[in-house]
Amino acid sequence: MSIRTRLLLLVFAVWLPALAGFGLLARSTYLNETETATRHLRDLAHSISFVVDSELDKRAAIANTLGAARSLKEGEMERFYQHALRATAGTGNTVLVVDATHQVLNTRRPYGAELPTRGWIPDPPLVTGTPVVTDLVISKVTGQPVLTVLAPEPGVDVQRYNIGVAFGPDVIQHVLDVQQLPPSAVASVLDGKLRTVARSRDPKKWLGSPASPSTAAAASRGLVDQKFESTSREGEPTIAVIARSARYGWTVAVGLPRSALDKPAIRVTLQAFGAAGILAVIGLALALYFARQISAPVLTLSDAAAELGRDRVPAPLRTGLVEADRVGAALHEAGVRSARATEVLESRVAQAIRQTQEAQTRLLDGQKHEAIGRLTGGLAHDLNNFLQTMSTGLQVLDRLVHEEPGRRVIEASTRALDKAATLVRQMLAFGRTQPLKPQPIDLHDFVLRCEDLMGRAVGGKVRLTADIEPGLPPLMADPTQFELALLNLVFNARDAMPEGGTVMIRGRLASATQASALPPGSYLAVDVVDTGGGMDAEVLQRVFEPYFTTKPVGVGSGLGLPQVRAFAVQSGGIATISSERGVGTTVSLLLPVSSDPVLARDAAAAAPAEFMPLRVLFVEDDLLVSSVVVPALRAAGHAVRHCHTGEAAARALQDGGLFDVVFTDVVMPGTMSGLDLAAWCRANVPEIAVIVATGYTTQHIDAAIKVLSKPYSIETLLKELQYAVRVKRA
Repeated sequence: MSIRTRLLLLVFAVWLPALAGFGLLARSTYLNETETATRHLRDLAHSISFVVDSELDKRAAIANTLGAARSLKEGEMERFYQHALRATAGTGNTVLVVDATHQVLNTRRPYGAELPTRGWIPDPPLVTGTPVVTDLVISKVTGQPVLTVLAPEPGVDVQRYNIGVAFGPDVIQHVLDVQQLPPSAVASVLDGKLRTVARSRDPKKWLGSPASPSTAAAASRGLVDQKFESTSREGEPTIAVIARSARYGWTVAVGLPRSALDKPAIRVTLQAFGAAGILAVIGLALALYFARQISAPVLTLSDAAAELGRDRVPAPLRTGLVEADRVGAALHEAGVRSARATEVLESRVAQAIRQTQEAQTRLLDGQKHEAIGRLTGGLAHDLNNFLQTMSTGLQVLDRLVHEEPGRRVIEASTRALDKAATLVRQMLAFGRTQPLKPQPIDLHDFVLRCEDLMGRAVGGKVRLTADIEPGLPPLMADPTQFELALLNLVFNARDAMPEGGTVMIRGRLASATQASALPPGSYLAVDVVDTGGGMDAEVLQRVFEPYFTTKPVGVGSGLGLPQVRAFAVQSGGIATISSERGVGTTVSLLLPVSSDPVLARDAAAAAPAEFMPLRVLFVEDDLLVSSVVVPALRAAGHAVRHCHTGEAAARALQDGGLFDVVFTDVVMPGTMSGLDLAAWCRANVPEIAVIVATGYTTQHIDAAIKVLSKPYSIETLLKELQYAVRVKRA
């Protein structure tokens, strides 16, 4: 039997089973496509349901957290309203507090505004146990579709309120919009009444409409995770799967049109039979041709494979044999991908090494800053106590000494003490061991109020100007630290121009490019620009290093710019610097914009009032501080009782001691700090005013508590004592 005959028989022997196999493959492909599509729809429905539950869980967590707020438990609804506004700022959520029939509070309306009745009342009217989500309703406040997660008030036996977090269906719609749905697939999210909350196709058209009859029937029969026949809203026969949220009772339905499954099956069948026919024709026509030339392409393929094995890219083959050329092309492509993968791997290894080195550098820098922060924090308390003792002593001497030589000594000592106090504050700010008290600041008003101080700081040769854009929103920062940072920058600008020049304070909204390294949000850029000699690149790279300075010994501490950067970062912003030799330097502070209005300045604190002799309970463990403050208070006409610990002060109050005001240090020995004592006084003797003093603390201090930072002046202390008592008695 000839080779030709053998090849022809071989072709038919291979072709006939191949034809049958292609038919079986087409059938198997159709069944696999259907099963795979069903499984994919099931997984997709569960995935969407999980993400929807996650969105609802976020709002349930917000509701639970707000429900545990002390202001709500104490019935301070206005404070709770402000707390709720801050908690949901920028999220699009609305916080509401409801009783059995009415809305008590709604952050969508101003506090105290008249509110409507509840739009949805379950049975029982107040939720207990786990949070629930309402069905889609029209809000009586906004007139828009809304969903609400309701949570019970935790830790109470009888529910007074439910805390709700309301949001629009666009949140759930966004979950569907970001899903990678198969082409022509349709997904819907249904609430507890099987009404459409979100849909991947025409969502606005079907929002609030009931589910299709087939989907509703499948949900009522409990056909969760099971394939069922359905008809889409567009009238297309579909295969659908539903998933049910166990926590909130919502339903996710995902459907795929039948036509999307039939087309691949028909295409595969035609391709299979077409390939079988082409295979028969090519096999019969080229059997003898390839019988003669089969050896050459095989050897060529072997050589190409050997090239690939030696990590070389084999050239594309041109043997005339389609299969061999295809294999050769595949070997060439594999070689190209292997070479590219090797390059990518080498690049990524190099990148990983660079990232590791950068991470190690950042870690070492962070550890260095942490060590400096701990060191400055540990020293601050004792240093400020020493400074307080010296400050009070100098103030007492200032009242007693009237001779000119003695007064010059007192004035020089006072200036030195002020510089020491400023240095301690800079160390604390740089080490970030001092908690900030951010509040809204109007930049125009702030610069105007500081103009006199900064004008004296720059002196006669330097001209101070300001360029603040009109209509700027308030920025959010600690006013004291912001003023210190701004003064540091003005001082540096002045020192950079010994022969005179101009310092400009410039304010504007930061551009998106400037704020690209910060979290999303709005920021104000506050620039301090000088016309000095500028600095070179080497100095510019080190200006934010602690204790680095180009000033002569004894003139600069090297903590000014590090304090500025630490303040900016701790405030949620950033500090940058640019400079050019012979042109000048610009330092920019990017600080977050406040969503709250600027607080009105308290005019009562500055109003003059008649002197009242007070009964002062003074709590201070440092003997140096108490040895000068107690006599100063008594000399001012006040009756003073001194306690060394918070526990001793509490006992004095419990024993019936009559006092008008408690003046206490924060950090003290024993189990009760000054803040603990202030809280104890609010709970047990609320009629007594409380003022705290601190040189250093990392504890959060409530904004309602008046704080004096050490070292404080006796005049400031006397004024604050009088004012605190008057406010308490008002």
